[in-house]
Amino acid sequence: GDNPDDISKNIWAIDLTVFEHRGKLFAVWSGWLEQEETDKTPQHLFIREMENPYTLKGKRVLLSSPEESWETGGPLNLNEGPQILISGDKVFIIYSCRESWLKEYRQGMLQLNHSEDNPLDPKNWTKKGPVFQGNQSVYGVGHCSFVKSPDETEDWIVYHSKKDTVPGWNRDVRMQPFSWNADGTPRFGEAVPAGTEINRPSGEA
Repeated sequence: GDNPDDISKNIWAIDLTVFEHRGKLFAVWSGWLEQEETDKTPQHLFIREMENPYTLKGKRVLLSSPEESWETGGPLNLNEGPQILISGDKVFIIYSCRESWLKEYRQGMLQLNHSEDNPLDPKNWTKKGPVFQGNQSVYGVGHCSFVKSPDETEDWIVYHSKKDTVPGWNRDVRMQPFSWNADGTPRFGEAVPAGTEINRPSGEA
């Protein structure tokens, strides 16, 4: 909600992450527009500036809603699991959409249009997707994070996926390297099936 001192105004929220941009801190999370009696409620992405690493300031801003054809169509429309990916002066939010318990769970992307743009203005972000999704062998890729190889020459995406197509949360954790397109956007490629041999992260002993 907008007033953390008034518990009665609290609104359900999850998956908060923090990033720094042009000397300011920002928090991004998934939540409801208003408090509801049921969790069968659409989830949206919100952003808010921070006074310091543990204090929010100002009011929350609605940043993204599940509206595109590739992030809707199931029993419940979700935007959740935002993760920050920064490359040079480019800022991306990679987030999960569709339903986490279904094989259609996938990743969308918000890109800050220009490095000098204010992240609190939704018009300064461009949505694209899906940028990473399952296939006939990998189901429901979701809620990712990003790491460098030990020698910092490679970028890796870490994510969870379903072990089968049965609705539910029977999942495992996977990781694979990714690259970059000529325009500076991430290219995650195809989700690699379990059991596929890939090179270990560069720089490991």
